Amino acid sequence: MENIQTTRSLKTILVTTTRAYSDGSSVAADIATMVAHNGKRVALLDADLRCPLVHNLFNLPNRVGLIDILHGQRSLSGVIHSVNSNHLFVLTAGQSTKGKSDPFTSSKMAKLISQLNSDFDKIIIHGPPFFYTEATTLATKVDGVVLLIHPGHTKSDTSRAIMDKFQKTGAKIIGIVMRNQPKYQMNQSAFIDKLLTFDRRARLAP
Repeated sequence: MENIQTTRSLKTILVTTTRAYSDGSSVAADIATMVAHNGKRVALLDADLRCPLVHNLFNLPNRVGLIDILHGQRSLSGVIHSVNSNHLFVLTAGQSTKGKSDPFTSSKMAKLISQLNSDFDKIIIHGPPFFYTEATTLATKVDGVVLLIHPGHTKSDTSRAIMDKFQKTGAKIIGIVMRNQPKYQMNQSAFIDKLLTFDRRARLAP
């Protein structure tokens, strides 16, 4: 990952990808787990309502989740799962009705993020692929976006167009992940170190 930008707060981070998630892994889950291991209280949200996978990574049920909160049918405390003492909490996607409207434009999503900001040190969102409008909507509601790029499948000019698309909404690209690279794990760890170092600097700033 690269290119941490100087923004005053990095509490809410969206991870999105240039391709559909096809390998059953989640960079957002990796980041959330690593930050939690550093003593932070972290909420991990699965916001890929079309193809949720975070529940599988933690062996959690997915009968109810984020979509039920957005529909006003459940409260956050009733659906979030504690998976690592008081450090890592997971909000699964739930069973989406796959409607045509973007559920993240609702006031309930803004209210949920506000509540999470009050309760957690970090909110990491496993977002849908960038080509869905929901990804752009979520990008406007977070402090920064981490973009997952697949070498060999994503051309450099396409990557630039993707970043321009997000930045036009006012979103901040704070990191880029190049998957299937030998230095992937090392770069990811370096990003976590930068993120935590940035937090310490932000606390010391006037």
